Amino acid sequence: MKQFYTRMLTRTALLLALCVVVQQFKTVSQFITGPLVNLILLLAALAVGLGSGLCIAVLSPILAFLIAPSPVMQLMPQLIVLVAAGNAALVVCAWALRKQDKFFWLGFLLGAAAKVAVMAGGLQFVLLPLFGGVLNEKQVATVSTMFGVNQFITALIGGVLCAILWPLLRKVKGFVLQKA
Repeated sequence: MKQFYTRMLTRTALLLALCVVVQQFKTVSQFITGPLVNLILLLAALAVGLGSGLCIAVLSPILAFLIAPSPVMQLMPQLIVLVAAGNAALVVCAWALRKQDKFFWLGFLLGAAAKVAVMAGGLQFVLLPLFGGVLNEKQVATVSTMFGVNQFITALIGGVLCAILWPLLRKVKGFVLQKA
């Protein structure tokens, strides 16, 4: 049993490290780093477990901010909470529907919708009314796009990548630590 938890912790740490490394290339394009981060979140939940997925969902935006914060995050660090909550929504949906053999991908689709609902809703109804004064009009428009449509697209792409890779990876001996 101790060996199982050691493997789980090690896998979670490795996936978190990979996620943080991928996020360092965010200046390249949100449409490259975003899907890769979402893929890592989904694989963590499916292969290691809900706890692993949620741990990475919450810690990765915090670490990304501490290591190399984006200009928008520097102006409004409260956005970290939205990113973590959106990531968690994606992970929970994917994990909840993981046992639907032919329709496991539905968890990715619902997760993408839940992620954008949490992020866009939290931005429009909580963060901007409370803390939006630090952003000018152009920045508000940019953040609204980044936390709305762009998040949905990147979560969908990450889900498609996972839908392609997961059926192959789950057959690899030792890859899955939980019963998937």
